[in-house]
Amino acid sequence: MHTDPSTPRDGRREPTLFLAFLPVLALLILLGGGYIAFELPVEPLLIIAAIIAGLVAISLGYTWQDIIDAIAHKIAKTMPAILILIVVGLLIGTWMAGGTIPMLIYYGLKLISPQYLALVALVVTAIVSLCTGTSWGSAGTIGVAFMGVAMGMDANLAVVAGAVVARA
Repeated sequence: MHTDPSTPRDGRREPTLFLAFLPVLALLILLGGGYIAFELPVEPLLIIAAIIAGLVAISLGYTWQDIIDAIAHKIAKTMPAILILIVVGLLIGTWMAGGTIPMLIYYGLKLISPQYLALVALVVTAIVSLCTGTSWGSAGTIGVAFMGVAMGMDANLAVVAGAVVARA
């Protein structure tokens, strides 16, 4: 009895190159044609692309439960990163609403010499990053404040942004 080596025992097949790229191609066509050309909302276009990807998976022998299990597995793997993004967003929002970032901009303009701005941004961002434990949080809080200070001083924004990102 001859069996195709690309077909696993459970009946699932490996996709061809075309089938592997079909959902991506559909997404590009839908977003390019629907959103860019006709200004349709993105959400239904993404759902249609997901339906196409699901149909490709079903045509390859995967069941609905296999698809749901794979989605749940991927979400479980990304949950720590998602929770970090949520907490960082809360931190940034709290600092903005509480006036911390505007205060940092005010005192930054008063206390920091323009010639030392990049160095101070580098050191302070490193300290905030170590204290908060998040590079995104420090870039989104103290980094925003330093960019505001740099804009107020007419300093080189690229240098200050580089200092913030290098130490975040």
